[in-house]
Amino acid sequence: MSAPRSTDPVERVRALVEGARIIADRTSSLGSRARSELVRATGLSLEGVELALAECLETHVSEREIADFCAGVEPVERSLVLLSANVFVAAHRALALGLAGSARVMVRPSRREPVFARLLAEAAPGLFEIVAELAPAPGDAVWAYGSDETLDAVRKSLPAGVRFHAHGSGIGVAVVDALNASRDAARALALDVVPFDQRGCLSPRAVVFVGSDAEAHGFARLVAEELAALSRSVPLGTLDSDEAADATRFRDAVTVAGAVFPAGPGTVGVGGARLVVAPVGRNLHVVPCDDPTRLLGASARSIAALGIATEGGLAARLREALLETRPSALGRMQRPPFDGPVDRRRG
Repeated sequence: MSAPRSTDPVERVRALVEGARIIADRTSSLGSRARSELVRATGLSLEGVELALAECLETHVSEREIADFCAGVEPVERSLVLLSANVFVAAHRALALGLAGSARVMVRPSRREPVFARLLAEAAPGLFEIVAELAPAPGDAVWAYGSDETLDAVRKSLPAGVRFHAHGSGIGVAVVDALNASRDAARALALDVVPFDQRGCLSPRAVVFVGSDAEAHGFARLVAEELAALSRSVPLGTLDSDEAADATRFRDAVTVAGAVFPAGPGTVGVGGARLVVAPVGRNLHVVPCDDPTRLLGASARSIAALGIATEGGLAARLREALLETRPSALGRMQRPPFDGPVDRRRG
């Protein structure tokens, strides 16, 4: 039986969170089915799906967090949600934003990964409607996720009077200094890399290291060792042909231009003087640098998440220089607070 559409946004978002909790529970019938369906739909390993459901799906959310979350969303006639396929649990927060704004929510899942939205619809019946196409009208809000090209096309198609919330391509970057380049920091960074096999805007794919070349090499080696260890408990999923080719080209390029450390199925490269964004598949590039704020300034619009393991003064300067970037401690980049859109950049 479908739940009635509540006029209270807090009740709507709470119901969605409770539905997500059912999916996350491996002992529930829906949770058991979700795991097998998501492995097929996402290409992640079973362990990768389990990790995402256990640690990256927002199921432990307080009443205060839900209330604050809803207070930050403007009420609208309808919320229309266009999902992408990169990070399957992202559908949950996207739908929560839609439900915080309206009792009438329509969602068009990604054609490449429609499974998780359908699971949420089954776990929380009546909260939203899955549709084949979205038809925005004045007074609606559109929450859209995807490539910059897709979002540009959506933006141009919208009628006047539609609120457009665009969340496009982005990357994660970590900044680590020599004083914090410990085994624990390497482990925390590896824990940020592994979820979703590095797809999505929160996934770190580059490291700016504040220290000497020798210290950067030492930290890169530690990260590679931690990634290799994690790959034994959470195996890499399936890469498509383009992703696999990009990973091979990255490994070959850093072998020529710098140093390479095998990292289980991926590679950690180190060297050079510019920011290099490694391809998905649990790859990282570490660049030594004296002034990370200067190095990252040119890429600020593409950086959605910033992992920080530095002394206080540098951390403050980084936050000031990258105001639209979501900052966090290493190990928390893929596990942000339930406080609104994950991507804080203005679309």
